[in-house]
Amino acid sequence: MKSYTHIAGAVLLFLFIAYFLNLNNLWVGILFSGWISVMLDPLDRLIGEHRGIGHSVFLFLPGIILIFFNFTIGVALIVGIFSHLFLDSFTVHGVPILYPINKTNFVALPKKKRIKTGTNHEKALFLVLILLLIPALYFTLEPTNNTTSVFGINVPTTLNNHSENTITNSTTSDPLKNIFNINLQLNQKTNKNITVKKVNENETNILIKDIQPGG
Repeated sequence: MKSYTHIAGAVLLFLFIAYFLNLNNLWVGILFSGWISVMLDPLDRLIGEHRGIGHSVFLFLPGIILIFFNFTIGVALIVGIFSHLFLDSFTVHGVPILYPINKTNFVALPKKKRIKTGTNHEKALFLVLILLLIPALYFTLEPTNNTTSVFGINVPTTLNNHSENTITNSTTSDPLKNIFNINLQLNQKTNKNITVKKVNENETNILIKDIQPGG
């Protein structure tokens, strides 16, 4: 498979995994999954054998070890490697997934249905991956810049009133301490009265209203 096909497949698979595992730092994971998906072929060329150790399941070991240090990057590397091997298993020559123990190539399709690299069949596969990748990016990387979390509740940082207010909050890592800070940046010279009422463990009300002169 061509590099663009491997990148599209790796990023798509990572987004699905990230969604179900609720991973953080998605852009970092996207970068590493796409990067490792195109590094397997150069790795084999450095060794001097096409589809050798760079196309073996033993290459998962560094990613598994890295999970204990950085979970997102570790998962991204494993996903990128798996995606590359999976896609190459549909090609004419397949992949030696047990190299160097067994150099026999594994193929996932009958000979007549295998995909030859660079042909229209691969381009069609790439198009399908892109069509799936676009909505996956939209739903997984849905913008959250306009909201902030207060006690687990998403609160808009831009309030719908006549003045443009920006709310930033910092909560303690201890769930038993209901302590947080709210900073307001006001574009109008108007004093604000902030009322915070914790209804229960799952709901918090925040009321912001103008303070009338003399009030």
